[in-house]
Parts: sequence; structure tokens; C-alpha cells
Amino acid sequence: MPELTFVDAIRSALRDEMAADARVFVLGQDVGVKGGVFLATDGLQASYGEYRVID
Repeated sequence: MPELTFVDAIRSALRDEMAADARVFVLGQDVGVKGGVFLATDGLQASYGEYRVID
């Protein structure tokens, strides 16, 4: 198994859960376009849209 940083693990878990359940969303400051302060949500808004990844 490849090593993951905590941020990569969080991003992977968010992607898995968002893919599995359309009710899952992310809400927070700068989590959309900017991907959050640690980039844990980087690319999620592009993949799941602004209604599920909300700044």
C-alpha cells in the first residue's frame, strides 16, 4: 500500500463518500475553488459541482 499524507487520505475519503452518496456535501471557507487551506478539498468542486462543495 502506498504511503499517504493525512491530507491525501482526507481528500480520498471525501471523494469516496461523495461518489457513494449524493447527500454528502462539503461546506466551509475557501473549500471550493481554492481547495481549502491545506488543499484537502482540491478538485472536489470541479468534480461534484458548486452545490455539493460550497464556499
